[in-house]
Amino acid sequence: MSEEGREKKALPPPCGLALIVCDAIWRDPWTGKRTIIGCFWAIVAPKFPVVHPTMAVYLALTGGHGMTSLTVRLVDTDEERAPVFELKADVSWPDPMVVMELDFTAGNVTFPAPGEYRLQVWSGADFLVERRIAVMSSEGAPAP
Repeated sequence: MSEEGREKKALPPPCGLALIVCDAIWRDPWTGKRTIIGCFWAIVAPKFPVVHPTMAVYLALTGGHGMTSLTVRLVDTDEERAPVFELKADVSWPDPMVVMELDFTAGNVTFPAPGEYRLQVWSGADFLVERRIAVMSSEGAPAP
């Protein structure tokens, strides 16, 4: 069969290894290693909408092929509203065995209402990984 007659097999998307939400990520200028500061899974506020000053996201992926477009987005669970934020990056994988460590930072993140939100990572149209972030009213909320 000629090259033109063969269907091009799609390469699998990257595989998510870690997705951590925190206050900040510091990268050592000498070693390149990251330090994750202030991990959290919930935000508690006395009133809404609430603005969270800084949200950092640590992401580790493997299995990528060549240039890959990534989107990190924060949405309400039912996706009834527009995303709270979307951050994009293009990553070039030298080899699928490489673990790519990435960090993203969003400032002045506004949560319109209490509820469950999802931090999602996409590679093009391929869903990779997500994690839950609970946003609660301070009245009667358990300590995060």
